[in-house]
Amino acid sequence: MTFGKAVWTVLSCDTMVAILATFMSIVIARIITGKYSHRLGRNKGFLVEFSLIVPQGILFTTVASAYIHYFVGLLIIFLLIYILWTRALSRAKTRREFDLGSRPLCLTVVRALTHLITAVCILAIDFKSFHRPYRKSRKFGATLMDTGIGLFVLTMGLVSRRSRNWVDIRRCALRSTLPLIVLGFVRIYYNRLLKFEQDEHEYGRHMNAFFTLGITKLIGSVLSLVARTDAQLFPMACGLLLTHQLCLSFGYLSPIVMEHYFPRTTLLFANREGIFSLPGFFAIYLLSICFSRWLVRNTLLSYQEMLRKLRDLLLISLSCWLLMAAAHYIVGVARVTCNLGYVIWMCAISITMITLTVFICDFCIDSVISDTLISTVKDLDKLEGRETVPTYIICEALNMNGLTFFLLANLLLSGIKYFLSPESRSSITSLLILFIYMLITTHLICQLNRRGIRIA
Repeated sequence: MTFGKAVWTVLSCDTMVAILATFMSIVIARIITGKYSHRLGRNKGFLVEFSLIVPQGILFTTVASAYIHYFVGLLIIFLLIYILWTRALSRAKTRREFDLGSRPLCLTVVRALTHLITAVCILAIDFKSFHRPYRKSRKFGATLMDTGIGLFVLTMGLVSRRSRNWVDIRRCALRSTLPLIVLGFVRIYYNRLLKFEQDEHEYGRHMNAFFTLGITKLIGSVLSLVARTDAQLFPMACGLLLTHQLCLSFGYLSPIVMEHYFPRTTLLFANREGIFSLPGFFAIYLLSICFSRWLVRNTLLSYQEMLRKLRDLLLISLSCWLLMAAAHYIVGVARVTCNLGYVIWMCAISITMITLTVFICDFCIDSVISDTLISTVKDLDKLEGRETVPTYIICEALNMNGLTFFLLANLLLSGIKYFLSPESRSSITSLLILFIYMLITTHLICQLNRRGIRIA
């Protein structure tokens, strides 16, 4: 494969289009709920957001996958018309400042995207109507489901901080790692109890996503303790990643994982996919902490400062895609080993989504909506006695209780697989099951957020 063909393969990847479909739906939901937020109650606000965001995610991973490019194209055209019609760019110029906040919206949206897409896919794959090219790759590949664990680790790092002392490590072990490890063992127990088969080519015979997340959180926190500043995390992560790739390219690590030369007779080789991919996930975690610290270093920005921030984000994003194309050409992209190409791919996707969110939502849409609300509610007495409805209801709820949502989705998934035999269901029935499953999980998480309850 030539480098030019590698670039085209990366840029035309169906995975990015699938992610953009959900992202653009979130943007449209923001436009509509933002415009009518003074008229919507919380329940109506949730239903509007759910109707605009979730059903398309179900349809375009199953029966309507062939039309996803047209859908994304239409939404992009709609968004461009909206920006021109509302003079969003001109309104942004008149704003005194842009407040991204200590927990920027872009991080919330990226985390919500990860949870929503993963929740749909982990159940949809059991139905015959699932779009098979989205399945996880066993060796090399860059499919939609390959993004799951990588983006989970990355978003975990985006909302984490560099450890300052061993007190931080102990807190991390008790509050984050221990619950994840326990959930990993619970997953093993329920798989055996319900006699569910686990694909050994994903993480191994015993390991699963919970173990990967828990171990990465703990070891990543210990590694971050070595760095004296946030900036030092970048060379540390790069050194770790390059060492990992050298072991894959010139050692026996890649053949052990990819070619299955060794039987799964020991704990190490039985879980070789999960164990030997860990250094790459450590690198993702450290890189995401470093990036998020840079992003929130200055969140109250003037117009010119906002333009510079957008320019820097765009340059970083483009650089990641070029590096991704080069890595795809030289070493390939492999989730099972979390190699150099996979790590850069995760960075490229997440930074692209962050850049788009900052430009579309923080820079354009919020400039329009803030002016609209001011003109709509000139008399403040009109707000008296009226419930203030937040926007991004689903995204904020997922950001508050992401692990709870993922756990709830897995519990419902187990029940559906055990009682409803999804592999034998028709397309219409599968869509109905997926719709109800997503409605229950998102509604319960939104109810927890509405009551101010944060579990995990």
